[in-house]
Amino acid sequence: MLALSWQPGFCEINAGKPECRAIEKADFAATHLTIHGLWPNDDFGTGPTYCGIDESTKALEEAGYWCELPEPEMTDTTRADLSAAMPGTVSCLERHEWVKHGTCTGIEADEYFANTVHLAKAAQATRLAQVITGNVGRTVTPRQLRNAFEVEFDAGASDALSLVCMERDGRRYLTEIRIALREGDLDGPLERRDLYLEGKPITDRCGSDMWVDSAG
Repeated sequence: MLALSWQPGFCEINAGKPECRAIEKADFAATHLTIHGLWPNDDFGTGPTYCGIDESTKALEEAGYWCELPEPEMTDTTRADLSAAMPGTVSCLERHEWVKHGTCTGIEADEYFANTVHLAKAAQATRLAQVITGNVGRTVTPRQLRNAFEVEFDAGASDALSLVCMERDGRRYLTEIRIALREGDLDGPLERRDLYLEGKPITDRCGSDMWVDSAG
């Protein structure tokens, strides 16, 4: 499961986070989908977690002390690419993602994060992302986003898409999109064959409409 954040919406609900206090309208995170994580899942949207992780490290993660977790081993290039595409690195989000999810993928941290960065770029090139970024400061419907996804990947493809929203002061904010992918080589543009469509569709958490927030 590829989880990508719409950071302005996320920050509307989580304004105290360091990455949210710093976001400005011209930033990458204010104009692009950004990385939350890449999770090994099963048909029901859940999956293994904390593979090979000792109890003390797991306890730190579960308590939210992410910056006390071990730093994943990455090349300088992968780390720089990840920092640009995952604003949550300033809150040590990458350490949390590796400990909880990445350790269960069967690959090394550098490959895991390089794959995640590539997939985020591929998702950003889709019509879905264009509809989101083209409607900043407006209300959109889940159907609009699903239609954009199916225009690109054909009918039924939106079964692989789920939308996450959070509410504040009576407004429902788009905060995240999630795309279910098949396990395998995903080193090119996203195509229909890359989507995992055999599982049970995940119910959206966005109701009939949602606000695409701007930074600030």
